[in-house]
Amino acid sequence: MGDMLTTIKAFIVKELCVDCILGMDFINEYKMIINTEERTVSIRDGPKRTTLQFDVNKHCINYPARLINHIRIPPKRTVSVPVSVALSSAQVLFRPSFKLQQRSPILMLNSSLNIHRHTSFITLHNPTNEVRLLPKGIILGTTTIPTLSFKKDPDIDYSFAQKNICNLIQPITNSAQKDKVKRVLDKHVKLFDTTKPTIVIN
Repeated sequence: MGDMLTTIKAFIVKELCVDCILGMDFINEYKMIINTEERTVSIRDGPKRTTLQFDVNKHCINYPARLINHIRIPPKRTVSVPVSVALSSAQVLFRPSFKLQQRSPILMLNSSLNIHRHTSFITLHNPTNEVRLLPKGIILGTTTIPTLSFKKDPDIDYSFAQKNICNLIQPITNSAQKDKVKRVLDKHVKLFDTTKPTIVIN
């Protein structure tokens, strides 16, 4: 890091959502100090301490979600299908493929997915009166790893927006589903701040 050579025992995995994850062993070993306000990281090796500026990666990486098996969806039915994602384990946001939805009547929704051993499940609905088939390997959509932001938008009343979100999800009785919906809505929190009027210009 910087001009300092650091070493640590590490686990190597086949798939990871980032290049490297530094844990508490590394942080304690080198007395690391993370300053999110100034966006710096300082690290000590003996009497020497090095301070580095860090960048927040604003470019989201999308991972396609592919059907694992050939799928047959009966008329007017909703099914949960397994998909493969090039991530070993993660909580991701799923966005349906626009091209697929243009050429197929199958309905999919934006959702939050739990990936375990490169596998997750996506809900599909067939609103037609005919059986619909989807081939193995077809991309149903893309998944994105949510990123944390250290700065809040000063133009958003977060407390009011959260109140509106909580009111919306209150009728959901299943706590797991409620948490999933809330995570998705939190990504679009600005839409739920109704303290400021929206002006439409023709």
